[in-house]
Amino acid sequence: MARTEGKPSWLNEDDHEEWQWAANYLSKHCPDRLKDKLSLMAATIFSSLVRSIHALEKEAEGVKLIQRLRNAIRQRRYRATEGGRQTCSFTLPKATKAKLKTLAKRHKITETGVIESLIEVASKQVSINKEEARHESQAMKAIRNARKLEQELAKIRIDETWKQLRHCIKQLAQWEAYLKETLPALSPEEEAAATPLAEEHLRVIQEAIDAAVFKHREMSPRAI
Repeated sequence: MARTEGKPSWLNEDDHEEWQWAANYLSKHCPDRLKDKLSLMAATIFSSLVRSIHALEKEAEGVKLIQRLRNAIRQRRYRATEGGRQTCSFTLPKATKAKLKTLAKRHKITETGVIESLIEVASKQVSINKEEARHESQAMKAIRNARKLEQELAKIRIDETWKQLRHCIKQLAQWEAYLKETLPALSPEEEAAATPLAEEHLRVIQEAIDAAVFKHREMSPRAI
């Protein structure tokens, strides 16, 4: 973007709202005898405003007016900053600037208002996206933890089953060693009497397995 030659260092060419305000200030406070120094296009064309300022500075009253303008601009910037607003300058492509102007006209707000609305919407969407990503991450973590916990519990069941099996085999071997013979074949009556005892042993074994699984589930950080 081409810069206007001879522009005052204290006037921001990129801040259209500010220099338009400056032009309106001059128009409102300019003494009648200096009105002819002001360009009719000062509020719409920056270079016209610059020429008007230079013309006013050739007169004593004009110099005082420009000084008051500079003070007013400083106060305006200060109030804007104190009130949670701050001057921001940036360059836009002509096509984007035209669209911005059209949007402002359509919604009957300033161009700054359009930008503020767009930023607010974008900011809210970013927050929504972050929250959705956080929930998704938590859900995936919960699924992974649940799968790992099930794998761990399956291993606990197998390990405890083998532990109980080894205990039973060891007891059986001890009886065989004590009797110095293998178990004899049982009669139907004896086998029927042994069945409840076997069921009781299986119940004890199952309780031991369930207790081992429950203990691991409660102590595992994946269960949280």
